[in-house]
Amino acid sequence: MTIMSIAGALTGVIDEDTRAPLSQMQKHNNLNVNYTGTKEVPNALGIATQ
Repeated sequence: MTIMSIAGALTGVIDEDTRAPLSQMQKHNNLNVNYTGTKEVPNALGIATQ
């Protein structure tokens, strides 16, 4: 298992500080890299959504 971390506050906003780490996580999890938060992202992170 690879542990990835992002420094900073969790705001739920995708901005210039979160785009690069988000795209790295998407690549690492073989997801479509689109620099946005899709439904696949919380699933890959193990976060429950409604």
